[in-house]
Amino acid sequence: NWDLVYKHQVQVIGLNVGALIRFAPQVFGGVIAELFALIGAGVLPVGPPTVYPLEDGPKALADLASRATIGKLSLGP
Repeated sequence: NWDLVYKHQVQVIGLNVGALIRFAPQVFGGVIAELFALIGAGVLPVGPPTVYPLEDGPKALADLASRATIGKLSLGP
């Protein structure tokens, strides 16, 4: 609900997709439809993952834990 985000300063940090599919499949369908509409409209661009060298795995985990990252993380060779 975008109203919550913009009017009440609510942040969505995570989503348990498995629970949503199991207990509220109709809500999941709406969330996915809205997500793909935003991606299709260019409002929510999909970016490449942030790639850390394999030896920087601990730093990648620390950045993830401190919420210093956006999007997916990957470890490269």
